[in-house]
Amino acid sequence: MHFVDRHREKIRQSPMSSRLLWACLLLVVLLVLTFGAALFLFASLHNTKKDISRSLQIQFSVFQNDMERYFDQLAVMGVNLSEDMSAEVDKELALRQLSFAQLNDSPEVLNALEEKMIEPLCRRLRQTGCSGAFVLLDATVNTRMEGAEHSRAGLYVQKSGADTPTVPLLLYRGSAEVGKDHSVMPHRKWRMEFQTDQFPDYARWMTPGSAPLYQSYTLTERFELPGTSEEVQLFLLPLRGRDGTMYGLCGFEISESYFKQNFAQPTGFDRLSCLLAPAGDGLAADAALSSGTTGGYYHAPRNTLVLRSMGGGLTQLTGPDSAYAGISQLCRLSESQSYRLAVCIPMADYRRLVFSGNLQMLLIGLFIAFFVVFCCMSFHRRILSPAFRQFEEDRRESRRRMDELQLERQQMQTELSRLADVCRNESVPDAFQTFVAGIPTLTKTERRIFDGYAAGLRTREIAQQLDIKDSTLRFHNKNIYDKLGVSSLKQLQQFVAILNSGSGSAPDSAPDESGPKKAR
Repeated sequence: MHFVDRHREKIRQSPMSSRLLWACLLLVVLLVLTFGAALFLFASLHNTKKDISRSLQIQFSVFQNDMERYFDQLAVMGVNLSEDMSAEVDKELALRQLSFAQLNDSPEVLNALEEKMIEPLCRRLRQTGCSGAFVLLDATVNTRMEGAEHSRAGLYVQKSGADTPTVPLLLYRGSAEVGKDHSVMPHRKWRMEFQTDQFPDYARWMTPGSAPLYQSYTLTERFELPGTSEEVQLFLLPLRGRDGTMYGLCGFEISESYFKQNFAQPTGFDRLSCLLAPAGDGLAADAALSSGTTGGYYHAPRNTLVLRSMGGGLTQLTGPDSAYAGISQLCRLSESQSYRLAVCIPMADYRRLVFSGNLQMLLIGLFIAFFVVFCCMSFHRRILSPAFRQFEEDRRESRRRMDELQLERQQMQTELSRLADVCRNESVPDAFQTFVAGIPTLTKTERRIFDGYAAGLRTREIAQQLDIKDSTLRFHNKNIYDKLGVSSLKQLQQFVAILNSGSGSAPDSAPDESGPKKAR
């Protein structure tokens, strides 16, 4: 503390110019640091919209990668499932020496096929991330019954709960006896056969094609499973025999509840919706699968959302009773099919985030402005005000001293004039004659000093003008006094006044041009 006190006292006792210099340097450093901090903060917060867009873009990339990996996995498992099921049909037909068309009205053969298919079907279902798996054969046990044109044999197995290796399986379509024999209990809405009139675009999917299986998969639109409230989409592949015969269809079920549970996204947003919808000009939310956040938020947008660019990479998704801000792009899921992916937050959340970011920038700006004003006011109060007061006091003191000097000179001139008048009325003493005679004997330096005294300058002023020391000036004074026969500066100035008044004459009495001039 003593060191600090001494340092402060040293600063207070230092010249005002040094104090101002250090204070100005300190103020400049503080302002530069403040400006740098402001630039850093504003660079971080300068555009809330860009920050939201960047966060949503990252969120969209994660969701898109999830979808691409997921459908790649479904494609691989679907190809394996189609090959397994087609091989079982081929072996059974070869064993019984039947054609595929002869499976109609052959319940025993169809039951035997289901018996061979159920284990590999259940195994593929457990290995695949989905809510169900099915194999549909383009044949029926009874072509004579009512509605037989839409009735088709096959198996449809679903997971009864969370997607775990040990989750129980339920039989939604197929032979109940076959299911029970393999510990697959009938679903509460179980039926023996599929109803193809309730199967989306069955006739179109059954059209024969020659494309390889890895290019033949497709994703149906979302629809409600008959007899249930569950919304699903089916990942379909064709069943083809060795001779190219279309045996039927197989694939996996992706339910809305499965998608919601398994594709919830970790996010920093409070509310986020991720959608997988059919491609189109808008976003058909009613036909889309959707998920929320791992934090528990979930909201499935409805109706068709109109897409409109908001700039900065953001898209506004507007429906009849809701609006969202997010990212929406088309994405290929197969060789012939595109889907629209979207990641969005409610427009109210977007506006709140923008307002919060702008408010944060405003508060930071106000804080920085307050800090700058505080520094400037402190600088003015502690440095500038004392300096201005000191300058004013010095100015007043200089003016007072100038007035005193002027008064002294006037008094001196008055006294010299009085002495000159006295001398003019008296006889010129011998001392004055000695004074006049001694002037030519002065050296050049002595004559310059003499002229300075004759001009009314003080000893200090003469020493400064001639750039000599006081001791040197005193030495010259002694020589001048001796040569001029005077005993003091006052007597010398009296004789100069007499000389200048014209009452006496002396050679070289005029002042040397090279000598010092009288101060103005």
